[in-house]
Amino acid sequence: MITGALNTAASAIKAQQQAIDVISHNIANVNTPGYARQSATLATLSPDSQGAFQFGRGVQLTGIQRAVDPFLNRSLNTNSNQLAFSQTLEQGLNGVESVFGSLGTPGLATSIDDFFQAYQLLANNPQDAAQRNNVRARGLDIATNLNNMRSQMVSAQSSADQGINDRITSANLLLDRIASLNKQISAQENTSTNAANDLRDQRDVAVRDLATLIPVQLVNGNNNAFLVQTLGGDLLVQDGDTRHLARGGSAGAGFSGVTIAASGIPISGIESGGEIGGLITLRDTRLGSYISQLDSLATNLIFGLNQLHASGAGLTLPKIATAEQAAAASASAVDSTAQNIPFAGQIVSGSFKVHAYDAAGAPVNAGGTSITISKGVTTVAQVVSQLNAVNGISASLDASGHIVVDAGSGSVGFSNDTSNFLAAYEIGAFFHGNNAANVGLSATVKADANHIAAGTINASTSLNNPGDNSTALNIISFQNSVLSVDGSTAASVLDRTATLAMNYGSDVQNANQNRIFREAESQSLNAQRQIISGVSTDEELINMIKFQRAYEASAKVIQTSNRMLDSLLGLIR
Repeated sequence: MITGALNTAASAIKAQQQAIDVISHNIANVNTPGYARQSATLATLSPDSQGAFQFGRGVQLTGIQRAVDPFLNRSLNTNSNQLAFSQTLEQGLNGVESVFGSLGTPGLATSIDDFFQAYQLLANNPQDAAQRNNVRARGLDIATNLNNMRSQMVSAQSSADQGINDRITSANLLLDRIASLNKQISAQENTSTNAANDLRDQRDVAVRDLATLIPVQLVNGNNNAFLVQTLGGDLLVQDGDTRHLARGGSAGAGFSGVTIAASGIPISGIESGGEIGGLITLRDTRLGSYISQLDSLATNLIFGLNQLHASGAGLTLPKIATAEQAAAASASAVDSTAQNIPFAGQIVSGSFKVHAYDAAGAPVNAGGTSITISKGVTTVAQVVSQLNAVNGISASLDASGHIVVDAGSGSVGFSNDTSNFLAAYEIGAFFHGNNAANVGLSATVKADANHIAAGTINASTSLNNPGDNSTALNIISFQNSVLSVDGSTAASVLDRTATLAMNYGSDVQNANQNRIFREAESQSLNAQRQIISGVSTDEELINMIKFQRAYEASAKVIQTSNRMLDSLLGLIR
């Protein structure tokens, strides 16, 4: 019986020591990211039968358990994914804030307002050279703002795209680590009854880190491993095998997508979360939308203003009027796509008048000559031929396909264009180009501010009145005119500008609100995890005292049993 007591106490000392070792491990990892508190599970040893009685043989350590809530872990992974997405998107949007202007650096809306205000001043005094120069300068401001805004947003798109490459590299390293941990866990747990607790903690951390990059879901696999999939079901990790991510395919706007490296199959659902998803959304959905809206604004501004300007007249009329858009096929219809002219599709059946003047400025043919355009029929060569038939001018196509109207020592003007031909081919235009990337002042306006149209040529007499402001008034009204020349929803220039700014502001606000919500959710989930899995040094010290006392008591049993054994041996002596 004395030997039994000694064995029982010895088992207790061993079990309490092991429990203290577990507590020591907890305290050592109190600040280790992702560490889950462990606890020793003790159970009685099977009893020893002696006659009619069963005597207990002590205690043993049957396992070391991790304090983990799998549902909470899954929620943390989801939160990490969405938090990273919202943070990345908000950061990217804030990075282009300066593009939209501020109090210190006036933006596009201000430059457009200034332009129409400058035209208002010109309408008040059409012969004032200073006001004409002011209109030209404000027009250049609009073009510069459009150019710079688009350039900066394209640059931001490229930066976001490069960020995707960097994060793909990080994601592939994490996939390899998860696969390696899968193998280690399987090897350890399949050869012993002990759970690979620390390795499982490390795997959970790796999965959570991966979730900050791409949206993933976990599926239990064989041999205590699990499978990692994208939300679209693309398999990334199976046991110890990995499928890496790569760039490939087309995501639009000249950018490539994200694929499985080995197969080239596009990853589905990757844009819905994580840093990579945030960068894709920033690049394609947000910045891509702003660029489209900016181009649409520029397109409608350019063509709408040129429609009015081309039928107007400046203080002086040019001796040579050159189309700034070159026809690619003189034998094709003026509105044909074969011409490679951006606004050719806006040409309709109609006409415009040509007014020729002699060297003294007197009309060669009072009332001008009408040039007829039939949509889908009239060719560029036929337009040149009609122009050549006008007294006082000659017309030709230069080597590049530009229509050139030469009045010799006289001058030439245009009016009453109902066909949109002049605006499409940029004859007498204010702006050149067709989108935010290439918009600029026309060569005519650049060369001489006196060519800026404020008035119109009298359709009956061909006289050009320097004090006329009819075109200037039409252009002022144009800022509120609703139109669409690119298939977008019809809207005025001012409304398009305001909508672009409002869309950006709304996107920033939504991203900010989502980030705040996800951060609050993260704090709540991590607080819950700390309650379940976190290490409390106070609690561990209390437990340590409990096991220490049990250890001391077991040692006392051994000491007492030893004295009893000494007393028994003393009787024998």
